[in-house]
Amino acid sequence: MACTLRGVITCGIILAIFDVLHGLASLGFYAYQFVMWSFYLCPLNLPVEKCHNKIYIFDQMFKLRVYIGIGEGAAGVLFAIFYIVALVKRKPSLTWFWLLKSFAIIAINIYYLSSWLIRQGRYDHIEWEKAEYEDEFIYFGQGLTLAQIIIMVLYCLIGGLFTYKVCEERTASRRSLRHRRKWSSNDATAPPIDHYDEEEAQYLNRALTNSEKTLPVKSSRQSLTELDRADTFKHSTGV
Repeated sequence: MACTLRGVITCGIILAIFDVLHGLASLGFYAYQFVMWSFYLCPLNLPVEKCHNKIYIFDQMFKLRVYIGIGEGAAGVLFAIFYIVALVKRKPSLTWFWLLKSFAIIAINIYYLSSWLIRQGRYDHIEWEKAEYEDEFIYFGQGLTLAQIIIMVLYCLIGGLFTYKVCEERTASRRSLRHRRKWSSNDATAPPIDHYDEEEAQYLNRALTNSEKTLPVKSSRQSLTELDRADTFKHSTGV
């Protein structure tokens, strides 16, 4: 089956829906971590010293990522909606702006994953218990990065096809319009009535009103007024 523009747009919208789910997952995860950090980071049975150390570790390694992750999820949803609108409106130049969001998300996740792996041994002198949320940050960051790379590869394929199909359709439309104008200009074989001069108008009126269906030769040097007078004199003397 031939790949049509409508089919490419449909595939792009489906991909954008997956990207919306990707953004919602990011927003939900980091919003959940924000709530847990704000209200449930330290259990009641945890000693005060360990609680302070745990808060300190979270502030140093995860707090900023939580804030960025909430903005990342919201921006991902907005960019996906903007991408769907650009597909429906058939604006290839606007659809490629989605790559800015994709590159930003991949760069942020790679930076924080490498940062956490490097900084893990810097706080061994502090007495604290490793929490489950640390592994959750690591695994979720890896999953987000992998999913975004897959979506970006599929997007580049669909975006290339979409741009090609739209350009092809616009080229065919311009050719059809030029062809139509050419035929329209060839259809006009006679000049409009407004272009007739006064002498031509008199000649045509005389052809319509002459009962004997006789007209003077158009190339005659005599004026129409003189011919009218001669015709009138002819009829009057004939009586």
